[in-house]
Amino acid sequence: MRFVPAPPPEAEVEALHEAGLRLLAEVGVRIPSHRALRLLHDAGAEVDAEAEVVRFPRRLVEEAVARAPRDVLLAGRDPAADVRLGEGRPCLLTLDGTGAATLDHRTGERRASTLRDLGEATLLADHAPEIGVVWNIVTTADTPPNARVLYETETCLRHTGKHVQAEVQRAEEVPYVLDLLAAVAPDGRWDPARPFFSIVYCPVSPLQHEPEMVEAAIDLARAGVPMCIYSMGLAGATTPVTVAGSAMQSNAEILSSLVLFQVVNPGLACIYVADTGLMDLQSGLYRASPPEAVLVTQAMIALGRRYDLPVMASGLTSDAPGFGHASGIDATLTCLPAMLMEPDLFVGAGMHDGAQLLSLPKILLDVELFRACRRVLDGLVIDDEHLMVDVAAAVGPGGHYLGQRKTRAFLRTGEIYRPRHRLREAGAMAADAPDEVARAVEAVEVILAAHRPAPLPAGAETRVAEVLAAAEAELPER
Repeated sequence: MRFVPAPPPEAEVEALHEAGLRLLAEVGVRIPSHRALRLLHDAGAEVDAEAEVVRFPRRLVEEAVARAPRDVLLAGRDPAADVRLGEGRPCLLTLDGTGAATLDHRTGERRASTLRDLGEATLLADHAPEIGVVWNIVTTADTPPNARVLYETETCLRHTGKHVQAEVQRAEEVPYVLDLLAAVAPDGRWDPARPFFSIVYCPVSPLQHEPEMVEAAIDLARAGVPMCIYSMGLAGATTPVTVAGSAMQSNAEILSSLVLFQVVNPGLACIYVADTGLMDLQSGLYRASPPEAVLVTQAMIALGRRYDLPVMASGLTSDAPGFGHASGIDATLTCLPAMLMEPDLFVGAGMHDGAQLLSLPKILLDVELFRACRRVLDGLVIDDEHLMVDVAAAVGPGGHYLGQRKTRAFLRTGEIYRPRHRLREAGAMAADAPDEVARAVEAVEVILAAHRPAPLPAGAETRVAEVLAAAEAELPER
C-alpha cells in the first residue's frame, strides 16, 4: 500500500496537452537551423523559412511520441553501473548540472569551480549507489573555454563508471566528443546500443531553439546519443506566470524537441524533464524551490507519463546560500511531493543558491534525503507477516520486541530506514558534538581518500590526451 498523491484528473492533463498542441500548431517554434527546418518540412511540418518558425501539426507530434521508446538503457562505462528506465524500476538520483560556483567545505570560501571540484563531486556520485547518472555538476573556470566541454566530460568519465551527461552546445565540438567517447569505450568505439553518454538538450523559452545547440544535437542524435530534454523556462519572464501556463509552454517546447529528434533518428531514446524555474517578480531573482516549482514539476510528470516517456523530475535544491533551516525546508519540499509521483530519475543533488553553488557535503546529505523519500514511496506491506499479530500475542501486555527474531529480520531487510551519513553516535546530543554537516564533511574526505572508480581501458589515457590537445588547438575560441 502506498499513500501517494492522487494523480491529476485525466481531463486536466488533457487540457494541458491540448493547449500545448494548439500552441505548436498555431504559433509554432523558432528553430534557426536550415538543417532542422528542412528535416521538419520534409516530415510534414509547416515551415516559414524566412521567419525560421515551424508549426507542428498534431499528427507529427503524435507520431514522434509513438516512436520514442519507454524502456531506455542509460549504459555505464562499467556495465555493472547500467541504468534501465522503465515501468517498475526504482527511481535513481542524478547530480545537478553546470553550477557556477563552489562552496569549499575545506575553507568555507565561495569561489569559482574547478576541474578538481568536478572530479571530486563525480567520485562521490560514483560511490553512492542511489546515484545512477552523473551530470557535470559545475562549469569549470580553470579549463580552456574553447574545449571546456571536452575537459569536463573527460573528467566525469574518468571519475565514474556510471552514465555521464553533459551539454554540447556547438556542432564543431561533436567530432571531438565522439572521439573522446570512443577513446574510453571498452572496444575503442562509440556503440549506440550501449550509450554510456547522453546530452542535456535545452530549448530556449519562449518557444525557441538555440542555433548552435540544435545543430550539435542533430549530429549527436544521428550518432545515437540519448537526449534529456530540459526546458528551462522562467515563470513570469519567459513562460506564463501561472503554474498551468508555465507547464503548458514548457511541455510544448519539449514536444518540439522530441519531434525533431525522432525525425532525425526514429526510436532515439529521449527523456522528458519535468521542471521549470520561476522569477521573483519583486527582486528579479531566479527561484528554484518555491511551492509553485513543485506544482509545475508534478504537472509535467503527469504529462510525461501521458506520453509514456521516461521522466526525470527535479528537486533537492535550495534558494538558500548555504546550510541552514531554509535549505532543509527547500530540499524536502521539492523532493518528496515529486518523488511520490514516481519519476524514473530525480535531478538536483548537491546544490545551494538556486542550483548555482556546489557543496560536496550536500551531495551526501541529499542522498540521505532521497533515500528517506524513496522509503516513503516504497509504502507499507499489509499481510500476516508484517502485521505481526503472532509476535504481539507472544510479547503480550508490558513486554518488548527487542529480542524478537522478526524484529532483527525486518531491520535487516530495510523495514526501518537507517541513514548512512547522519547516524547518531554516543554523546551526539552534547553541545560540542558534530552536527550533520560536520559528519558529512568527514564522510566526504573518507570517500575521496578511499573510493576508486572503474579504471579506463588500457591505452585510453594516451588517446584521451590526444583528443583534448586536438580540441584545444583546433576548436575556435568562444
